[in-house]
Amino acid sequence: MQFPWLPFGWDKGGPWALATRVALVGLAIVAAWTFRDYGMSWDEEYQSQYGQAVLDYYVSGFQDHRYREIFNLYLYGGMFDGLANALAAGWPQVDLYTFRHGLNALCGLLGLWGVWRLGRLAGGPATGFTALALLALTPMYLGHMFNNPKDIPFAAGVTWTLYYMGRNLRAFPDIPPRLILKLGALLGLTLGVRVGGVLLLVAWGAALVVRVMPLLAQSAPPLRWTRAEHLLKAFLRLVVPTTVIAYVVMLACWPWAQESPLIHPWQALWQFSHFPQDVEVLLNGVTLHSTNLPWFYAPLYLGVQLPLPQLVLMTLGLGAGPWFLARATSAAERGLATLLVVTALTPVLVAVLAHSALYDAVRHFLFILPPLAVLGALTLTKTLARLPRAAVALVLAAVLGGLLEPIAAMVRLHPYEYIYANPLIGGVRGAFGRFDLDYWGSSFREAAEELQRYVAREGGVPEGHITQVAICGPWSAALIYLPPDYEAVEATDPDADFFLSTTRWMCSSLRPGREIVRITRDGVPLSVIKDLRVP
Repeated sequence: MQFPWLPFGWDKGGPWALATRVALVGLAIVAAWTFRDYGMSWDEEYQSQYGQAVLDYYVSGFQDHRYREIFNLYLYGGMFDGLANALAAGWPQVDLYTFRHGLNALCGLLGLWGVWRLGRLAGGPATGFTALALLALTPMYLGHMFNNPKDIPFAAGVTWTLYYMGRNLRAFPDIPPRLILKLGALLGLTLGVRVGGVLLLVAWGAALVVRVMPLLAQSAPPLRWTRAEHLLKAFLRLVVPTTVIAYVVMLACWPWAQESPLIHPWQALWQFSHFPQDVEVLLNGVTLHSTNLPWFYAPLYLGVQLPLPQLVLMTLGLGAGPWFLARATSAAERGLATLLVVTALTPVLVAVLAHSALYDAVRHFLFILPPLAVLGALTLTKTLARLPRAAVALVLAAVLGGLLEPIAAMVRLHPYEYIYANPLIGGVRGAFGRFDLDYWGSSFREAAEELQRYVAREGGVPEGHITQVAICGPWSAALIYLPPDYEAVEATDPDADFFLSTTRWMCSSLRPGREIVRITRDGVPLSVIKDLRVP
């Protein structure tokens, strides 16, 4: 990508590479500084139990099958959770959940590094840096980086798998074995987090077809069959070993799949596409069930939670897919564009057509954000390269000015960046009561700490007294931050001293009492505590 009007060779990659290094180091510093701020998410206790069960399975010589008993988590690979518990055992001075949040942040940073590499592969240094900036300044991604052990490691794995798929497309048909090995290992690790990553094979298949067809046309008619045989052999030399390596690595990460390697992975895939979890969700102010959602659930949530520059550029990037294909200068470039577009579109289309149960906004689709960021970056850099200098200045000013809004919002919302809503909906204030916000319940950490300060100001807990806290929300996300002399009880327990509640599902109106704590961001309540000891 050339920008002839830029001075001092800024289009040659050097300054872009420097800017990327500065951005990645800065993001790593921010992550190291803030990862301790994040509370436990709703699912995290189960995730940590599953991680320990996976670790025990391997330590016991494959004899301990307790992983089957922890909710439905056996349907997921144990790559992240098992690794997290294994590594945490070597750091006893750090509590498990803080350690997991740090490791989760590392996975998020790896995903950001990967999206830079993927963007650079697709469009050069400027595109790589732009893709990194778009993803890093997306609150959905950054807000999940620290305590989402399912979706962030999976998104990072998808990003790096796409990168090495792109590298293989470039090298085809003479592919070095090391590229095949890296792709197979990364795809296997990704499947070792969530088997839904098998959809990547659909995108890869489409990209390979686009890559191969021009090569067939290069042969003269008498030689075409010979050429087709050569390409078929190259295709098989790529696909077969990659698939075998990926399958072996996936099985190594996934105890339940090892029980029936040819059946259980496909059973899990079917379960996820027909997930029976029935959860009440908010969609534009209407309460619906996760098993009976309109087709526009995911697109609407993406439209609400993406900042305006990302929303515009990513949408334009998807729409420009045919244009990228038409303007591509090589079959490899067309194959990579196909790979990005199909990866970004297929999961949402499958969810819509299969009527999949969805909830917690669109956290299950975080992995489509990296390819969307690359498509958005390609749209911006290719557009700028064709505009006169005055128009370039206006476009850049609009994009950079627009990116200031999510930056400011993330600072205000910290550590609940994932509840972000863009100005089209009126921000978090406009989204409250219309869309799900703190669905993780991670604000319970802050609420629990505020409760202890309140009790201390009131004279503390009498010796031998067990303070009972009625909870409407994730019990574990509160109890881990409360002392041992606090006990969780049912939300309706008449003997409770306090009532701790999320504002999701109208929980906070379940019991009357004097409100003593309210955790808010942008004036919107995320959780409340009521003193039930006084009328």
